Amino acid sequence: MKNRQLAFFVVMLGALATLPAPALAQDEAVRRSWGAQARAEMERLAPLAGHWQAREYDSDRQDGWTGGETAYAVTIRYLLDNMALREEAPERPVKPWRLETTIQYDQNRNVFRLVAMDDTWGNLDVFEGVMDTDDRLTITNLRVDTPYVGDDGARTHFRLSITIADNDHHSMLIESSPDAGETWQPFQRIERTRLGS
Repeated sequence: MKNRQLAFFVVMLGALATLPAPALAQDEAVRRSWGAQARAEMERLAPLAGHWQAREYDSDRQDGWTGGETAYAVTIRYLLDNMALREEAPERPVKPWRLETTIQYDQNRNVFRLVAMDDTWGNLDVFEGVMDTDDRLTITNLRVDTPYVGDDGARTHFRLSITIADNDHHSMLIESSPDAGETWQPFQRIERTRLGS
């Protein structure tokens, strides 16, 4: 079976190689038209791409914030012909874990979806939400129900609100919910400034 599949793949590659350039360009135009809405929505996130200096602030649960003394570098880049945006895991993270996130737009459900992967918990987390007219993307992991589960069985969901201030600044407010989104409390805030600006 595998040999037959390989032979078919080789034949298809050969067939593609014989197509005239205008036919290949037409196929490319058709492919790009399939994701036109997703491509347009992902373009709204273009100010997030680049190299950033980030500072994290933790909530003290009394409407105040602590931290922010240590700055670290973050790289966010487009991939898959600008159909996805990935924040790369740093080689030397500030914290003892590494986290990588990727955002795409689902044009079938009209939502942005962020997937977070890590090297510590192995909890592939999925967030969904929309971007408002104030350039704020708000996403939660409620629908897919991927909360952090504590040793005592307590379930904590998260909401991320990414606000694009301008091309050189954006922030992310992370809120937590112990009751499946009935209430939200501030958890962490991340402020980013473009490097070289």
